Amino acid sequence: MKAGDLVKFVGDATFYKGRVGVVCKLYSIHNVRKNGVPKNDSALVYFAGAENQGRDAPRSPGCVPPRHHKSGLHPMAFDELEVIDASR
Repeated sequence: MKAGDLVKFVGDATFYKGRVGVVCKLYSIHNVRKNGVPKNDSALVYFAGAENQGRDAPRSPGCVPPRHHKSGLHPMAFDELEVIDASR
C-alpha cells in the first residue's frame, strides 16, 4: 500500500462499510522501525463526502485533537483496507 492507492474499507466499523477512498499518507502509530526504516501500519485515507464524520468528526473540547483533525482524512489500520487500484 502506498499514497495514491484507491482502497476499499473492509473492516468492522459500520460507518465505513463499502466506502472507497484514496490513501494520502502512510504512518506508524508506534513509530516502529525495522533496520532503521519506518514500518508503516496505518494510513490517512480521504473518503469523499465523509468530511467531519466518522473518525474525522470534531472531538469534544476536552480532547486534544490529532494533527489530521478537520482535514477530511480518516486514520485507518492496514488490515481495515483493501487496495482496489494501486497507483503507479
